[in-house]
Amino acid sequence: MLRVFLFFFLSTFCIQAQSIEEIRKAYTTASESKEQKERFYQLMQGAAMDTSVKEAYKGASLMIYSKQSGKLRTMLKEGKALIEGAIGKEPQNIELRMIRLSVQEHLPKIVPYCANIEEDRKFIQDHLAQQPQPLKKYIENYIND
Repeated sequence: MLRVFLFFFLSTFCIQAQSIEEIRKAYTTASESKEQKERFYQLMQGAAMDTSVKEAYKGASLMIYSKQSGKLRTMLKEGKALIEGAIGKEPQNIELRMIRLSVQEHLPKIVPYCANIEEDRKFIQDHLAQQPQPLKKYIENYIND
């Protein structure tokens, strides 16, 4: 009985312990197809919200998936709140700014969530050089895409 409990506990923990690299990779491909959007959304629904970065990615997943979910307005509102909440906790985190920038740049113009595009571009430009190499490369790939 103890082994069964331990197995379920560990498998649940492992499912929720997505690496930031896995999340970043899923985020970069989320816009490629409906299947990729759903994959990213499902990944973030199972992810533990133990960092502001994961919280922002969850917000982005809601916003990306909102159109095909049938709950457009609700998911956009919830996604925005998660992203803004994460940035409120860590306003100097460049990855959070990149997430918000990418979401705001790719939302339809009718969605009123575009006020921070220039601010985030400038912040990223001013702080990119000081970032660790993997994060710097990830953000550069977005900017140069």
